[in-house]
Amino acid sequence: MLKSLEKRKELLGIIEKITREKGYFDVYDLSVATGMPRSTIQDWVHRFVDDGCVTVLEECAGRRRAKYAMRRTRSLPASACKRIFTTVDGDIVEIFHECRSEGCIAFCEYMYAMGNPHVRKNGLILRQKVKAGPVAPGHDEALYLEKVLVSNGLVYQHIRTFGGPAYSLTEMMESADGVLDIMYNKRGSYVEGVVVTEALTHMAIAVDDTDEAESGATFALTLSLLDLLSSIEGVRRISHNVGFLYPGVPGKTAGNAVSYIELAVKKELVESLIQRAVEYLKGQTLSKNTGMAVKVGLKPCPELVGFAARARNGIVTAEEALSVARRSRVRTFKISGERGIIGAVAALGMIDCPPENLMDVTRAIT
Repeated sequence: MLKSLEKRKELLGIIEKITREKGYFDVYDLSVATGMPRSTIQDWVHRFVDDGCVTVLEECAGRRRAKYAMRRTRSLPASACKRIFTTVDGDIVEIFHECRSEGCIAFCEYMYAMGNPHVRKNGLILRQKVKAGPVAPGHDEALYLEKVLVSNGLVYQHIRTFGGPAYSLTEMMESADGVLDIMYNKRGSYVEGVVVTEALTHMAIAVDDTDEAESGATFALTLSLLDLLSSIEGVRRISHNVGFLYPGVPGKTAGNAVSYIELAVKKELVESLIQRAVEYLKGQTLSKNTGMAVKVGLKPCPELVGFAARARNGIVTAEEALSVARRSRVRTFKISGERGIIGAVAALGMIDCPPENLMDVTRAIT
């Protein structure tokens, strides 16, 4: 089903492009553009006509081919929705909406938070963590997530909205990268929609102690690691984050900052991505004490959070870090030494921490 939805979106994108250029398309145009047999293309076109995505401009008559066009061609206004994707761990789902507008993302954060307290901004990405099932049924706000279902590797976000936000659901979300399909019905003043995305795996990689006093920076190396891994097919970039640990620790190069990245990945890529990260860091680090830690999945680890809090308030040891990692299903790697594992494990305990709290060690990280 996933491949069918991906093919559907690919074909609709090609149809929209041809319609915009020529004003119409026919089966021959689409066959040439895709390399698919005309009989297969005709089946898809019939399906699109039945779904209401495509309209018939001219019926087939003799040797004259039938002409079609997209029912809804997009010009202005531009879509604010850039990417929509999801990660899943058992019954826990995290939804990521990347927006092109600070105003729109602030509005959506405000609205979604009325029905779900686990909503936060991460740059221009709005993150919602929910349990599969009903989320906020029966609300009267202009925009809310009603329920989330997971089935056969797909996530179904049921959204209810009216007014301006309804335009986003009916006209903008479908064009967002990561959306495989979108279905909606108008019910009086409301629009109820279902946004379909792939169920990906959440992966966090933390790194510490990669620099020397005179050169290098852990945050910069970690950012380059994010660039490298997110360029791989099947990997979606989530975030790059920097936080501070206890400033009084001896041997620090500057402010005792740690860094971690987050990715949404196809499950089968996890092991190869870890190996790629290890190899890259070994070749790039300037320190003899570099450590890396990896957490896969969304399930909370209270011991990990507690360790991060201790590391922000005082000195902790590598032995403590390794012990907490084992109990929290966190994998650790001595890239060039052991000391960096302390900061890497602590960084993973701060994943759900707001950015302003990451910077201030006196603030709580939960």
